[in-house]
Amino acid sequence: MKVIAEVAALHAKLPTYNAQTVMALMRFCEPSSVILTDIEATAWSSGAWRDLDNPALFALEDAGVKVTAIGEVWSAALTEQSQMLEFLKQFPMGRSRLQQLGGADRTLREALEQPQDALGVHSVWLGAVREYHASAQAALEEGPGTAHRNRRIAGIVKRLEGCPPDALVIAPLDDVPALLEAGLELPNLSGFQPGEASRFRAVVDRAYRLESGDDLDALVHGLLELDAPADTVLARIALEARFAASGLYLSVGDLESARDLLEAVSQGQFERPSYLPGFVLTRLGQVRDLMQERPRAVAAYRAALALKFCPLEAREVAQQGLLEPFGFSA
Repeated sequence: MKVIAEVAALHAKLPTYNAQTVMALMRFCEPSSVILTDIEATAWSSGAWRDLDNPALFALEDAGVKVTAIGEVWSAALTEQSQMLEFLKQFPMGRSRLQQLGGADRTLREALEQPQDALGVHSVWLGAVREYHASAQAALEEGPGTAHRNRRIAGIVKRLEGCPPDALVIAPLDDVPALLEAGLELPNLSGFQPGEASRFRAVVDRAYRLESGDDLDALVHGLLELDAPADTVLARIALEARFAASGLYLSVGDLESARDLLEAVSQGQFERPSYLPGFVLTRLGQVRDLMQERPRAVAAYRAALALKFCPLEAREVAQQGLLEPFGFSA
């Protein structure tokens, strides 16, 4: 059985291993089915997973991929681990072990700050994670600090026993070394190409990470030139690109251009990805507030809150927008 890594929020910072790269890699593996190890079945079916910051999950939903979610809740074990770490702080030997663990954590963070493509994630980053867990095991030995992870991995492996051998497992990078030790395999990435959707996604993700010194005209041009036939993943990313461009216009005070883009997006088929409608409508409310169109702004905020799913950040913006008009801080 093959396994590939997802890296949660880090996908949005990796132009060559973004959420659409994961989708391309999934198709490259040609699996009979897809299995998620970090999401509970009820969390997936109810949509509760949408409150997680994981672009790869939204990409799976957007593409209509049928997945089997086999994760479990481990909040009690994590609490136990946290209590153990607090306990270690009380003793000189415990503090020494925590310093050792802190060094391993810094080394891992430094490795994860170096962007990688699909091959690099499954070699360089995977190696760094493997070294981290070896260091953590040496520092904490057997006990609450490591036992919960070992039990969780054992539970995943047990539940995988009844799954088709040609299924593809998508697991957090943190778990992949242990899953490989349990007998899963990495796919042969020879010949893998991320594809056009990955390129589109990288352009949009980069626009969201606005940095000092960016050429805004170039960013907007790159976003607005994305185009594709209707009702395709590429078309939906192109539509999101217009939302991202509205944010760039808003950042320089070009309210009319921002409003025109947002209204165009809101009048199209923008139901997917499922996080997009909430953000589009709340930003439209903000722009209308700035343009002194308070009744229309309120209508946009209310429309966002009436959605079946509206991301937490967008909900908070909409709720605040109903209380008072949006304005830039002085």
